[in-house]
Amino acid sequence: MLTFEKLTPGDNLGTNTQYFDDDVAADWLELFPEDKEDLPELPPGMISAITMRAFLATVQPRPKGNIHGTQEFTVHKFPKLGDEIITTTLCKEKETRKSNNWVYFETQSHDQNGELLFTGSMGIIWGG
Repeated sequence: MLTFEKLTPGDNLGTNTQYFDDDVAADWLELFPEDKEDLPELPPGMISAITMRAFLATVQPRPKGNIHGTQEFTVHKFPKLGDEIITTTLCKEKETRKSNNWVYFETQSHDQNGELLFTGSMGIIWGG
């Protein structure tokens, strides 16, 4: 279990690979049909979904009761249909503030050629 005490700033918590293909785009467009105009590039709204899926897959096992508090991204390049999106999640820092344990994570997403796509940071009130 990744308790607050066990998380260490600088730790690489893992890498997750997702594919931006026609099936993924079709699923997204069912929810957000207006994003079709962004294709063949990844619609910007998908960045959060990709990052959260990577976080959920790599930061395991987590205690119950975590609350997603903050999130922001910097886009360096949008992936295109057919690209792999490889996301690494790092523990950036942690602190206790107002009796809440906060953990801050950094994500780095690259394509299959190693090109940086987007980076992100998120703050989570860590449960348990």
